[in-house]
Formats: sequence, structure tokens, C-alpha cells
Amino acid sequence: MRNIEDIPEIPDRKTRLDEITVDCYGREEELAAFEVYLTDALHPPFAATWRDPDEAGHAEPITVLGVADVDDRRGILLNVRRRRGGKERRVLAEQVWADDATSANGIVLDDYRSWVDHGGLDEDDEYY
Repeated sequence: MRNIEDIPEIPDRKTRLDEITVDCYGREEELAAFEVYLTDALHPPFAATWRDPDEAGHAEPITVLGVADVDDRRGILLNVRRRRGGKERRVLAEQVWADDATSANGIVLDDYRSWVDHGGLDEDDEYY
């Protein structure tokens, strides 16, 4: 098992996801493991884009400030600030794309989004 902050350096996503969830039994433990992964492996603040799925074509430049909270139903929430000024807000991590997609930040967010997209927040589904 590797240090969690080193996981983004693994080239293969499946191997990264296996490392993150190695000792997890069920969705709640996997979500907790991803909270640790995002908390330890993200390097805030960093430039990103928030895409709200409820608004077609919505893409807003933001700065990610860090992990805000975890909601058992909704998943991981990030603290962000609009780049053109404004107050801090919380957005779902799977709605955030790092501007540098090849950075550790981009990889971590992509790993979490992959887990969510493949049933990570639905208790009965596998993420692969």
C-alpha cells in the first residue's frame, strides 16, 4: 500500500482506484476513503472549472480551496470561490475539473468522478 498522496502518480486508473479502496467494505467506506484521498492528494488552491449539470453549457472558472464536507447521499463537497470575485460556496466534487487535467489535482478529481459515474454513490453498484 502506498502513501495516499502518491496515488495520483500511478499511471493506471484501475490500479489507483484499487489502492484507494483497498480495505473498504461497502460504499460508505469507499466514500470515506475518497474523502481522505481528496483531502491528502489535492493541492489547493488551484484553478478549475465548475460545470453545473442542471444548467446546459454552464462552465464557470473557480478556485478550489479544499474539501468542505462529505454528505452520505450527495458525496464530497469542495469549497470554491468564483475567480471573478464572489463568496465561497460548496459544490459537488464530481462537477469540478482542474484546469490542468494532467496535474495531481486533475487526476484526483477524475478518479473521484470515475468512481461516482460508475455507481460509487449507489450502494449496490461496482465502480468498474
